[in-house]
Amino acid sequence: MLSDRILETLRFFDLQDYPLTLLEICTYLLPEKENLAGLLDAQHEFRGAAPVAGAASVPALAIAECLSGELAERTECHRGFYCLKGRGGIIRQRLLNYLHGMFREKRVARFARGLKWIPFVRGVGLAGSQVLGQQKDTSDIDLFIITDENRMWLARTLVTAYFQILGLRRHGTKVKNRFCLNHYVAGDKELTKLRNLYTALEYAKLRPLAGARAVAAFQKKNQAWISGFYPNWQAPTAQAPAASPVQVFLEKLFQGKFGAWLEARLKAWQLPKIRTEKYILVADDELSFHPDSKQEFLLKRFFEN
Repeated sequence: MLSDRILETLRFFDLQDYPLTLLEICTYLLPEKENLAGLLDAQHEFRGAAPVAGAASVPALAIAECLSGELAERTECHRGFYCLKGRGGIIRQRLLNYLHGMFREKRVARFARGLKWIPFVRGVGLAGSQVLGQQKDTSDIDLFIITDENRMWLARTLVTAYFQILGLRRHGTKVKNRFCLNHYVAGDKELTKLRNLYTALEYAKLRPLAGARAVAAFQKKNQAWISGFYPNWQAPTAQAPAASPVQVFLEKLFQGKFGAWLEARLKAWQLPKIRTEKYILVADDELSFHPDSKQEFLLKRFFEN
């Protein structure tokens, strides 16, 4: 039933203290429980099954009518945000979060533009709390970075150097309002690990900062499993931006054998420094650093309670 799907959607986001607008409920409406269960393995990960047929998109009007009718006594709505009954405090908190995020938006707009000049960076998406509406005054700024297929380690080195020189890279105890460079993929990779309800939301909500077409291509590549969790969601499309002359010139310096040698040396230098830990993925085409991820705790609470 639609009412059950809406309640489960609100409950999943409620576990993250996150109320939703009508548009967000429509976009991230969960499928029927049995359909969702059919996609998952014992660890609540997408097990490679195709999205269940029949999980058709639901129009916003039908959701609005259900909220104002059948679910009127089980939900609340204030200032355009919906939540479960008795949880109105998270609406006030989300509005306060926007105040914390306004300063970061200016910082993102100011410094993200330089990423398009960095060699072998194909796309950059804003991720984490800044796009999820969960910003706190102590939050960092997560970036999802898409690199050239053959120069991921070199691109990582240059991006790290860029933010380090600016004094804006998150490291150690320096977290507040700094850029966290915690996920790199080479090209429009189709992800094969850590594909679950939590990460699907992260990738669906990526906001392009540079190379919008590359970010959209990545989302399109992973649409099949993301839409298994969020049937109403559709990967965006974007035009290819004009290549930066500075980036084109610098990339010519690192092409050929010299670039390949430097890529190999940087990989050999950086790889031993990466510690093995849960939610840290290291592959030839992906680097993901989320050791403090709350996804396991969140998924357990949602699916097992």
